[in-house]
Amino acid sequence: MTARAKKTSYHIIRILVCAGALWLVAQGVTWHDRVTLTGDRGVLVGEVQRDGAVVTVIDREGQTHSLALSEVAQDEDGVRLVTLGLKSTWHAGNKWFLLLAVALHFPVIFPQALRFRWLLSAQGIQVGYRECLRLSFAGNFLNFVAPLGSNAGDVFKAYYVSLHTEHRTEAVTTVALDRIIGLSSLVMVVALITTMSPDTSRLAVLRPYMLAVLAALICGAVVYLSPMLRRYLIPWKLLRRLPAFNHIERVDQAARKLASHVGLVTAAVLMTVALQGLAMLAYFCVAIGVGLSVELGHALECFAYFYTGVVIQAVPITPQGLGTLELAYRYFFASFGTPSQIVCMAMAIRGVAFICSLPGLLVTVSGSCKPSELKAFEASIEETDPPRSVPSDKVSLHATSANAATLELMSPTDSTASEVRTV
Repeated sequence: MTARAKKTSYHIIRILVCAGALWLVAQGVTWHDRVTLTGDRGVLVGEVQRDGAVVTVIDREGQTHSLALSEVAQDEDGVRLVTLGLKSTWHAGNKWFLLLAVALHFPVIFPQALRFRWLLSAQGIQVGYRECLRLSFAGNFLNFVAPLGSNAGDVFKAYYVSLHTEHRTEAVTTVALDRIIGLSSLVMVVALITTMSPDTSRLAVLRPYMLAVLAALICGAVVYLSPMLRRYLIPWKLLRRLPAFNHIERVDQAARKLASHVGLVTAAVLMTVALQGLAMLAYFCVAIGVGLSVELGHALECFAYFYTGVVIQAVPITPQGLGTLELAYRYFFASFGTPSQIVCMAMAIRGVAFICSLPGLLVTVSGSCKPSELKAFEASIEETDPPRSVPSDKVSLHATSANAATLELMSPTDSTASEVRTV
């Protein structure tokens, strides 16, 4: 199978998974409210208003039906079968809690940029805080508009941060290590919460998987960082035969160099856990805002569900976990609300994160994430671009200067880079 055929097959699988997950999510989700009547009287569809023991339904033809609770059917748990649709769920939601969620989530980006700068400094790469903040904003924004899902922002950050330094391999590796620290922190927190949860909780289903992933991460870290185990368990002879071994070796050196900064890595992990907790608090406010029956006593359980959702979003199967995230929420939050409420919550969480990433749109459009030297060079090219009336000898002089400047800016200076010969 050719590379193009593999890529096409991968996209087809992504589309099928996304479509299948969305179809499963749509089961039980309606636009209008639905009230199931007792006996064989059917279902009333319209707008539901509940006042004490009376349920009023205004159907789609404008007729009003006043029902006693005894006329409304019940499920196995004795809950009345009154299902709110997406329209009523959104209008009945508390918009102040949604605004509070935005206010809680927005500041997360600022310590996140500081953490990224710390990791770069561990590699000897000095990038200003403003540049790290711009890259973080742009990366978060691209998570929503690019088809690669939550990995698109990492690709963007890796490319542009490599323009700020001569050590491009180490810069790209730092972006990957930043993501690894984030995901590892998520797994650790979820594993801790699921271990502490009772066996009757829905979290018990996640416990063996999270503990297995956590054990794999710990074993992998021990093998990778132990000099003796590295010597015998990592196939170095096979790796040395690869044409890109020099880059692999530099990636390895960058990872171990970061691991040697124990204090910095510990601070980065603790900061990550704190930022994730703040984001989960914002998501909890969203759950309250759309009307889910959650209380402060459910916070820890809900946080575990939200953490799991973030992990699902990071898997590059569907863009931003579209469909798969809603499907997971449908399972975990089934006891807290209706399918329409859960879907509204998932969409509102996406909306909160998207609003907080909007400054990244200005960064990507303006190109302010480029290093100052490159922006200055581009500006000089525009200023020295000769008009048509300039003699040809002067045009050649301008072109020669531009080419020389380009070679000076873009020529590799890494120890493994090839030499640039000028003829």
